[in-house]
Amino acid sequence: MERRERGSATLSAAVAIAAFVVLTLVLLEGVGDVLDRHRAQVSADLAAVAAATALWFGDDACAEAFRTAARNSGGELRDCQVDGADVIVEVSVGVGTVRARAGPL
Repeated sequence: MERRERGSATLSAAVAIAAFVVLTLVLLEGVGDVLDRHRAQVSADLAAVAAATALWFGDDACAEAFRTAARNSGGELRDCQVDGADVIVEVSVGVGTVRARAGPL
């Protein structure tokens, strides 16, 4: 090995480790976004079913949707609409925002 090549493996290893760390951080950010969307979907589904049940029994559907969304994954109810016997809700958790619809069968 020539004297001028000494330490080149250290530099290559440092670059490889830095690239690995950056890739890991990017992947973790993407996984966090997917988890937020899944949590929002679960919260929205439960809120829509609870709201449709409340509507069926003559209670305030959107108030029930708000309570249910907040209890499940910390969801934030963005929108609630009653369309006939159906209830349509929009819930967000973190960066994930989804809609769900529920009504009688």
